[in-house]
Order: sequence, then C-alpha cells, then structure tokens
Amino acid sequence: MKRHLIYILIIIIAGGACRKSSLELNDPNKPTPELSLITEAGLKNFSLGILQKMMANVPDEGNTNIFHIALTNHSIMGDEAYCPYGNYGFRWVDQVFRITLPNGTVITNPNGVDQKTQLQGFDSRGAGELNAFQYEWAVNYYIIAQANQLLEALDNPELVLSGDAENKKNTFKAWALWWKGYAFSRIGSMYLAGVIPTKAGVTNGEFVDHTAILAEADKVLNECLTTLNAVTESAEYTNIMQAIVASFNDNKKIVTPAMWKRQVYSLQARNLMANTKITEMTAAQWQQIITLANQGIQATDVIFRFGMDPSGANDVSLGFFHPYAFIGEVNQFTFVSERFIQEFKPNDTRLQKGFVPFSVPKVNERGRGLQFGTRWNPVFIEDGGLYATGDNRGLVPLVCSYEENQLMKAEALIRTGSIEAGLQLVDAVRDFQNSGLAHVAGTGLNADAALEEFRRERRVALFLWGTAFYDARRWGVTKPASQGGGRANAIVIIPGNLLTPPQTGSIPTPCFMEYNYMDYWDVPQNELDFNTPGNVSIPLKN
Repeated sequence: MKRHLIYILIIIIAGGACRKSSLELNDPNKPTPELSLITEAGLKNFSLGILQKMMANVPDEGNTNIFHIALTNHSIMGDEAYCPYGNYGFRWVDQVFRITLPNGTVITNPNGVDQKTQLQGFDSRGAGELNAFQYEWAVNYYIIAQANQLLEALDNPELVLSGDAENKKNTFKAWALWWKGYAFSRIGSMYLAGVIPTKAGVTNGEFVDHTAILAEADKVLNECLTTLNAVTESAEYTNIMQAIVASFNDNKKIVTPAMWKRQVYSLQARNLMANTKITEMTAAQWQQIITLANQGIQATDVIFRFGMDPSGANDVSLGFFHPYAFIGEVNQFTFVSERFIQEFKPNDTRLQKGFVPFSVPKVNERGRGLQFGTRWNPVFIEDGGLYATGDNRGLVPLVCSYEENQLMKAEALIRTGSIEAGLQLVDAVRDFQNSGLAHVAGTGLNADAALEEFRRERRVALFLWGTAFYDARRWGVTKPASQGGGRANAIVIIPGNLLTPPQTGSIPTPCFMEYNYMDYWDVPQNELDFNTPGNVSIPLKN
C-alpha cells in the first residue's frame, strides 16, 4: 500500500557523507556561498537552513522529511508504535521475528526471516525508497556538511558583523557545533561505522567504528560547551536565536546559553547510556551519567523542539511528517502499540486523556504480522489529547527533554543502590506530566520493583521522543531469544481461532515476543557505491 504517494523521477541516493545531490536535496551553498556568507543576514539564513537538510525528494515517495523517517524507525523498533505499510521500508524494519502464544504455538512473521535478512535484501540503490538504512545516515551527514560550511564561513576574514561581532560569531559557531555534535551522536548511535568529514564538500573512505564516531561527537559537543561559555546573553543574541530557530519550532521562547549548555550535558549522558548495554555498564559509568544529568536540562528550561506550521506549508513536516501527525487519525501511518499501552499504571491520567478505544480493534493488519494490531486510538491534542494532531499542533524535543534527563539519573541511582533517590525522580517526572499517580518513593520497594516502576515510566513519559529503540537495545529486549532477548507477557491482539480453546473475536493475549533486531545498522550501500572504503578492518555490514 502506498499512502500519500507522489510519483517522481527515480533519484538515487549517493555518497551520503559528502554528496548534496543525494536524495535530490537542494544545495543551500549555491550559487555563491562565499558571497552570501560574509554578511549577518546570510549567516542567519544559512543557519536556519540546517533544518532544510531534514527534507529530500525520495524515489517513489516525493518530498519527505527524512529526519522524521529516522525517528519513526526508532519508535517502531522500540515497539511504542507500529507501521504496517511498506513505504520507506517501515513494515520490514518493524517485522518482529517470532511470537509465541500461551498455548506454545510459535508464529513466525509472514516473510519467515529475521530483520537483518529482510533489510539487507533492500540495501541497494536499486531498492529506492525501500532501503531503510539510508535515511538516518543521509540526513545526519547532510547536517554535518552544512555545519562544516558554516564553521568555515565564520573563519572567513571577509565576514562583516556589526555590534559585538565576537559574541555573534560565537553564537553562530555554537549553533554549527551543536548540530554537528548531534548528527555525529545519531550516526554513532545507529550505525556500525561512519566517516568523520571535517571540511564541507570533502569526504574520505576512512571508515571508523561507531565508538570513534561517538568520541568525535563528544569532542564536538565539548567544543560547543567551550564556545557557549564565551557567549553573552543580550538583545543581539536573542535576535540571532529568533532568526535561526524556525518559527514553527517556537522561536518566541529563547534558549539561553545556560539552557543550551544543559542540553549538551543531557545529550552527552544519552550518548553514553544509549550505547552501553546494561550488562556492560560499570559503576564509574553510572556515576558519569549522574554527573552529566546533574548538569542537564531543568524543569523550567526552554529546549530545541520540532513543531509544525498551522498551515502545514511553511515548515519541514510537509503536513504530516511529524510524530504527532503521523500517528493521528487523519494520516494514520503509525499506530500505538499494545506493548506501549500496557506500560500505563491504572488511573494514569495520561492514558485517560491520551487514548480511546477503536470501535473495532485492528488485528494483523494486511496479514503482515500479529504485532500489527491495536485497540487504541490517540486523541488529538486539539481535542484535549496528548500525542496526536489533525491540524498540526504539538512539539516534540529535537534532542533531549527534562523528563529524559531526570529518568537517566533515576536509573543510574537505582542501579547503584540509591533506590529512594531514584524513585523520587520517577515521581517528579510523573508529577511534571500530571499523571495523577500516587508516589512510589517511601513505599519500601526493593531494587527489582523500583526498576520496574522506572522502566514503565521511561516508556510512558518519553513516548515518540526518540528513545524507545535505544532503551530496548541496551536493556537486551531486541536480542535473539537464544541470547536472553525478547519480551514476556507482551500483549498482542490474537485472532480467537489461534487460541486454546478457540474463542470468538480477537483477544488481547500475553505472548512472548522475539524481536531479533540488529544492534547497529549497516553502512548503507548507497554510500559505499560512491565512497570506496580505504584499508579498514572494522565491519561495515552485519
């Protein structure tokens, strides 16, 4: 099924780390970047234009926010949402390997193979939009290229800035470093390997392991912190921030330098946590998480967010490429997972406000797998809901949030023996989101019970905010069942005739789900076709 299909000339994706022609992106550097980037107005427009790197013309799909495609992949692999459609390769990204029913019946997905086999089968330029590997790779290397161009422009001796020129230059520099560090963070957190381009328009075949990419991200983010330390909040700073943060991302609320630095610390904490399995975390690493989170986002901070224009025209969502629009009833590209809904505790107001039952449950949609089913429909924000929209409302964090920061610290505290302190943060997040739930701190929970409270809250509080897959991976849920992975007592909508004894209708049933997903994705063949690896010994493919 092709939804919102726009037929275009088939454009191949080539050289994601360096080629602006990839995915047919418009080149913001043309025709004369050297001339346009020697003025403050040019720098403002170019800085704002980093957001444009999120959009591309995709073969067979037309103009698409490829950043949002990457976010969707994370949500469906983290099993907070699902997508039964083949567009952008979603249904294969989302193909759970096996589901075991209570009667012992094992249902293998209709394709009969694991995620790795399916996705690698589409890893070619000839596969067009079905190659899921390409999207997160492409958008982040486009962002890195734009950031590098901006950094080079700031060193141009012909650049003329009025007023406090140094403060303005540092503000633009911090913006470039922030996005560059963020993009390297995403590459290192998702792919086996990558490259580290340092100059706009120039790449190399020196692929390095994803841990080296994450080290580069950390280096760049530390440079961003140093730069922000030299930035003074002023009317000129506010003017620049209102120009380079898009109006549809709410540029009326200004991220101050101090707030910005706290976002950097939260992102550094996420990078460490997201890329270290629970079984491999050391006491020193948990302490590092606590130290970073203590410097991270506060409840009153303004953060960088991703929104939509009310008209659906003057933004990068293109009308529906946004987590809250994609899952809404108007477009219904994604649906809320039963495994997400079961995380809510009884009487949680977020469940009561956020979801209502479908009149008829969805079951094994299009015959593509039992995981593609749900009883729950998200309520529009404009109708008092929390997680969906039919008229372009709502913002999600572009990077980290206050809730994520506090829950990273909560997990670190609980896992290092400070159970009560960790539970107090779980309670604080629930209060912050007006859950209406009774506090669990001070109720005598042991470590296992405290971790279960934390786990459920992290799933609920960060819904559609880009953390679900990272968590499932580091907690071991996405591993093969033979290695201890999978999820027991996962609610699945099962046709009654498959149960013992047979029942009428479709029944919510606790099953064992074996995801068997890759930890880190292959370097896309779209890149390797045009950027031949040098003499590297690290794996580029699973």
